[in-house]
Amino acid sequence: MVFLMSGVRHAFTVDVEDWYHGIPGRGESDVYLPRLERGLEVLLQLLDRRSVKATFFWLGELVARHPDWLLRIASSGHEIGCHGWSHEFIYKMSPQRFREETLRARDAIGNVIGRAVEGYRAPYFSITKNSWWALEILSELGFTYDSSIMPIRNWRYGLPAFGQHPQAVETKSGRLWEIPISVRRCLGFKVPVSGGAYFRLYPYAFTRANIRAHEGVLGPAVFYLHPWELDPEQPRVGFSWKEWCTHYVNLSSTQPKLERLLGDFAFGTLREMIASRTAV
Repeated sequence: MVFLMSGVRHAFTVDVEDWYHGIPGRGESDVYLPRLERGLEVLLQLLDRRSVKATFFWLGELVARHPDWLLRIASSGHEIGCHGWSHEFIYKMSPQRFREETLRARDAIGNVIGRAVEGYRAPYFSITKNSWWALEILSELGFTYDSSIMPIRNWRYGLPAFGQHPQAVETKSGRLWEIPISVRRCLGFKVPVSGGAYFRLYPYAFTRANIRAHEGVLGPAVFYLHPWELDPEQPRVGFSWKEWCTHYVNLSSTQPKLERLLGDFAFGTLREMIASRTAV
């Protein structure tokens, strides 16, 4: 399978989670009050200002609480994907639980927006060699593409041997396109191009250089963000230092960096990115 590029428009993707979804051992205390709309409003204004349409992967458990936000985003022309039901590692689930939760989330999202959901992204990019079976289930459930694999080695996720280009994965349930999160080779190592904690931790000049290097060699990059990263006043709670750093460090830098990013590069949805690559 060969792809022909038709211009460089990078994919802007959003993992729709509330601020506490990535915090281990989260409970039901008052400190975990929902704040999703704070970051979402800022993000939508920034995207609208640049006329950017993005792909929003919604967490199923947020759909019942925020159907108006989901419908607003879909009605604005953004693509809607599925981020599962509960924000848990896929490789810690049984296949049965994964199928049930994904089906539940898919249907909850589809019932609100009134159309089928084509794309999926796993919480924590947790489709790895230990949860490869999830791709067959996604195909069985009617998804046409997945964007859950980070082709690096990381303490929480990663599939280092996976290629850096979008590729078709053949499963017993049919073909599924896998759109990996973008990485580049730097000093002999593969590093994430940008997104999430990497976007906050990297100096902006490094992010810009990464994306330019990626588009020069591999074509469009996949950028990702969480709404809570645009809510620097969210509560601080204690947990392991490594997870704390990836969650909280440099939150105040997200908005100014994002404004620069949207001015420096063209973005669209993942579906547009896939459509721009014509199979020959």
